[in-house]
Amino acid sequence: MLLLVLWTKEHQTHKAVNKELPRRVSKIKALFSKTKIGQGINAIEQLCHDYFEMHVGVVRAYRSQYQAHCYEHTLGRINDYELEKGSYEIAWQILDFVDQLAQYEHTSPYLTPIPPLDADQAVDRRRDLLHIRALQKKGLPIVFLQGMSGMGKTTLCKLYIYTYIEEYTYVAWIGTGASLTDALVAYFFDEKNQQLYTQQYKQDIKLQRIIAFLQQLPGKKLLIADGLDRYQPQDLDMFKELCKQANFDILISTTQPYRGDDFQAIDIAYFDEEQSSELFFKEHLSAKEDDSLPKLLGLVDYQPLMSRLLARVLRQYKEWNVKELHKALHQSSLANTNWLIATRLLEDRAQDEQVLFTHVLTLLNIAGFSDNEKWVMKQFIVFPPFEIDWQDLKRALNLPTRITRFLSVNRAHYNFLDGLETLTQKGWLSCDKTAYKFHGILQEAAHYFLRFEIDDDWEGLAQTAYHLQQIYLEQKRLNEAHQISSYLEVVRHRYE
Repeated sequence: MLLLVLWTKEHQTHKAVNKELPRRVSKIKALFSKTKIGQGINAIEQLCHDYFEMHVGVVRAYRSQYQAHCYEHTLGRINDYELEKGSYEIAWQILDFVDQLAQYEHTSPYLTPIPPLDADQAVDRRRDLLHIRALQKKGLPIVFLQGMSGMGKTTLCKLYIYTYIEEYTYVAWIGTGASLTDALVAYFFDEKNQQLYTQQYKQDIKLQRIIAFLQQLPGKKLLIADGLDRYQPQDLDMFKELCKQANFDILISTTQPYRGDDFQAIDIAYFDEEQSSELFFKEHLSAKEDDSLPKLLGLVDYQPLMSRLLARVLRQYKEWNVKELHKALHQSSLANTNWLIATRLLEDRAQDEQVLFTHVLTLLNIAGFSDNEKWVMKQFIVFPPFEIDWQDLKRALNLPTRITRFLSVNRAHYNFLDGLETLTQKGWLSCDKTAYKFHGILQEAAHYFLRFEIDDDWEGLAQTAYHLQQIYLEQKRLNEAHQISSYLEVVRHRYE
């Protein structure tokens, strides 16, 4: 109700400004038509100050809000070129932009797109949510959610947003595969300006410009930094600044434990037996009670990712039952061999990750994938583990060399989309509407499983990855584009 009242007030105020704005813009354009550039610039500065200060936070689309900020920053440069040729052109660009801005209306508290939560598939994590709330009331409201891959940290962040959304005026979600500042720029700033902004300004200036804009937005705000597995001291400084100067609560999901004293941290625990069973039955749907199920789920330590994957695997492979799968994961010679492989490959990681890798590798070995499914998995192995839209995938795969290679190995009836769908049904890929993702630990195990085929087809796989990178660069999605080339290097050297 509070949000509704707030939005109504903003909407009414915005309508009042809309009536005045065309008149002011017309007067300024008349000044420029009469070549009264100095007066025009002063009028633009005053208009933008009035408009941006009061109304930049009530624009409809999140990119439009930050586009407004970029133009406000561009406006500040006019003083340096006041009587030069460029100032006239810049001023007209700003006028055109203000004309467009007057049409926007605020309808959402989301500063960035928020990933949806499938409530039917989510398990109640009230205890974790209450723990987060308790820590936020102690000291700085910045909380690290830390734990190994597959513990449900991202889902917990979604649950937090949808549980407490009414307490925040604005909410932002960023995926942080690149540096935190670059991720903020990529998510928040408009597509036309973010590349220039990234290249032209130093880290500390970018930080201050982002904070300066966010300070203009009223009320309490929430930032989710998902997947910040590598962070630097300047990232921690950024969190402090956003919290103190821009009134943000911040949740950071990470596999890298936070060891400092400035922020709060929660070790995300495994599910208990009840939670793991609940998730299993939600994913399997037709499963029946089985005396061996607690043993199977206990074997994987009630780990959320594995609980979901086991349910999907058993649902798809009708010839398996719970007891047989438990035996394959625990007692078979294959499981023992995979344990030796995991301890050798992951010697620098925690035993929990080695155990998880062992189970995933065993499932990969007994799953019996089709050629289509293997082809899709190989392609996803060289992509960073973020969500990729089907339309972008389709464009990235449409290469002459790819078609030639495809035909040369007798895959005339190959169907990439069919492979995506079957892998999603079996739990190996996750899907949000038309976007697909290969979870990091599943991806790493699949790379070892398909390593020889990947080596043989490396040139073609890398080419498609770089094509996807070009698509992202065209779309000015710099955060994702920057991750692709660095991740290809990780994949290329992973098992050398």
